[in-house]
Amino acid sequence: MFKRITAFFESTMSVTATGMAYDDDHKKQMAAAALFIEVLKSDFEYLDEEWTTVESSLRELFDLSNDEIFQITALAEEEVNSAVSLRSFTHCINENYSNEEKLRIVEMLWRIALADGVINKYENHIMRKISALLYIPHKDYVRAKQQARLHRN
Repeated sequence: MFKRITAFFESTMSVTATGMAYDDDHKKQMAAAALFIEVLKSDFEYLDEEWTTVESSLRELFDLSNDEIFQITALAEEEVNSAVSLRSFTHCINENYSNEEKLRIVEMLWRIALADGVINKYENHIMRKISALLYIPHKDYVRAKQQARLHRN
């Protein structure tokens, strides 16, 4: 699995002389993509609207090509399927993202949950869990949800 992830980033992303930026970017992208997939899967329905929102969120956040988005979502889905908790993903985000960036991710997660027009109890639960693990204050959590609703309209 790690070889496939490394091969993907070596073939599609530019690596700095030290390789450090590459590692940080890789971790950040995989962690965000994994959380996007977690929210998408939380309601047990995989709708086109949700997938489109995942793809547009990755494009907006990281400026990735369609091929890169396809590959990273496939790899992130594998990571999600083998993960035992959300902590590895949220820990990576807490270590590598500013508070503003984390709020932006939470808003994008809400966009994914809202993509089909319905927020069910499973989506609501995972959003609360992720926000808590990212140490997002409740007022910011609510504001991100409101921003996502405005973006949808």
